[in-house]
Amino acid sequence: MDEFLSQLSLAPRKKIALEDLKHTYFALHPEVQNSPERGAMLLSELRRLESKGAIALPAPGSWERAGAPALPKWIMLVRGIEPVVPEDYSRVPWAPELGFWTELKPRQMPAAKAINEFLLRRRGAFGPVPIKERSLEIFGDEKALDAMRTGANLFSGRLALTALGAFQVPLPLPYRQADAPGRPVLVVENHNSFWSFGEWNHNAKRYAAVVYGAGEAFRSTGAALGQALKDVDAKGAEYLGDLDPKGIRIPQGFNRTSAPNEPNVRPALDLYRWLLQNGRRREKPECLNAEDLLATNWLGAGLGAELADIWRQGLWIPQEGLGYEQLANWPR
Repeated sequence: MDEFLSQLSLAPRKKIALEDLKHTYFALHPEVQNSPERGAMLLSELRRLESKGAIALPAPGSWERAGAPALPKWIMLVRGIEPVVPEDYSRVPWAPELGFWTELKPRQMPAAKAINEFLLRRRGAFGPVPIKERSLEIFGDEKALDAMRTGANLFSGRLALTALGAFQVPLPLPYRQADAPGRPVLVVENHNSFWSFGEWNHNAKRYAAVVYGAGEAFRSTGAALGQALKDVDAKGAEYLGDLDPKGIRIPQGFNRTSAPNEPNVRPALDLYRWLLQNGRRREKPECLNAEDLLATNWLGAGLGAELADIWRQGLWIPQEGLGYEQLANWPR
């Protein structure tokens, strides 16, 4: 039986008032008594005990009406739960990779122990596999490692996924290949443009492939773009999106967050130039608040200044202005 439940079980009656719950919980965890999250932490612990069948929470009418979160005014112990002796993790032969185990919270220990058993069992005898395959092997749950990770690390950055022979598989980027190896790829923000540019480029062969960036989702696809470049034997990547602040932020955000071994994108300047000169302008009041630097950092001083001037008029240009009919007349 865990310590909190063990203390509650000493009560002479099955019904325990909220004040007694707080007293018992904060006596065991004095470090959280002044935390603004103390109520949420207590409620989480009560929900955990309820899920184990150790306690019963009352109906909604017996909960506080105020509070963030509201707490039950009482709980009911479910007698007959067999005592469980807490595991002594100091007796576990910990692998060197988990030498930080003493710093972990009690709720993290079962997962750490399962990982430790895997490391000891498979010591040096595994290669890299997708994270969900490794998670299923370790926990019997393909989603467990995903739920534990922060970026590509576990336990708040203490353990890299690579230590488990696991890696995150990026969502694939849709692309339409042309017979043009050695050329760059073109990433477009919107899916209608993906069709138009892909159809045009099939014959024009200006790009090794046209890639669908899917708007904001493109920011986290560095590894997938690298795989696409390799698949089509491309040299570098250009980007074309809407000429509004969001469309300009997307490729810059992609470049900022890409890992050192992942590709960056550069602006498709001649396509942007055509849009600035010929694209249809539409109203968007939020453009009035956009900084000039956002435009010039992406398009350079000349084109960036043109775009910033358009924004100051509360206008923007959709990339669909350069569509299939316009591309059909694009000079080869």
